[in-house]
Amino acid sequence: MVLLAGVCLYWAGMVLNDVFDVEKDRRERPQRPIPSGAVSLFAARRAGWVLLIIGVIVGAASGYVDVGDAVARTWLPAAVSVALACMIVTYDGPLKPTPYAPAAMGACRFLSFLLGASVVLPVVNGAPEIPRFVWSAALGFGVYVMGITTLARDEAMGGDPTNRRTGLALILIGILMLAFAPGLATKEQQLGLAVRPSGQFAIMMVLIAVPVVIRAARLQVRSSPKAIGMTIRAALLTIIPFSAAFAFLGAGQEWGLAVFALVAPAIFLSAKLQVT
Repeated sequence: MVLLAGVCLYWAGMVLNDVFDVEKDRRERPQRPIPSGAVSLFAARRAGWVLLIIGVIVGAASGYVDVGDAVARTWLPAAVSVALACMIVTYDGPLKPTPYAPAAMGACRFLSFLLGASVVLPVVNGAPEIPRFVWSAALGFGVYVMGITTLARDEAMGGDPTNRRTGLALILIGILMLAFAPGLATKEQQLGLAVRPSGQFAIMMVLIAVPVVIRAARLQVRSSPKAIGMTIRAALLTIIPFSAAFAFLGAGQEWGLAVFALVAPAIFLSAKLQVT
């Protein structure tokens, strides 16, 4: 259920993004679905809000569905779902044209990871307990995406040097947070993981990120809209193997491979569709 909630909220964000950007798209990108007339503004607005509401309802319900004897029912998914929905609307609406947009997008990714983790977190004395390594992983994803969003600002004009430097720095910080997050788990918490974390996990995460870091570093010397776009595409696609690594760590080999298998269709679709 939490997977369905995440998908609905993600799609809601995509649709509402086009709804809020309709006037800008009419001027700059008239080929987009709403300005071109392929999708009516009314239909898009309705679909976006319906998906958002469904995402919140399903997310809230996921905290009260039994998934195992070791997991207690919890209100945390409901709280995170509401917070994520609010942040999606805030980003798509008032914050997108402001300097706070990257932080808002990072917050969306942070909450998205937390939503997925919230249904399996332990409940202690009636309250859900979020371990340090989960906080670090969620923040790592958030900072990483914040870096991508910063890098993408003014993409059409080749990017701003300050944004390129800041974006690279945030991407590096996010990668390091992700790489070392499992090491923050206590010995007792490690027993609940499918695979015990080790230094090899950190090395693997860094190796996954190398192509993105190289591309982002090259932008500091020579930048163009095409180069920025390719870097953003690579950075976004890299989220999948990052997620697969954590799925492998927390749920085992089968889930890790299942998530990693999404790389192939993602690459195919990113070649056909605009990813930013």
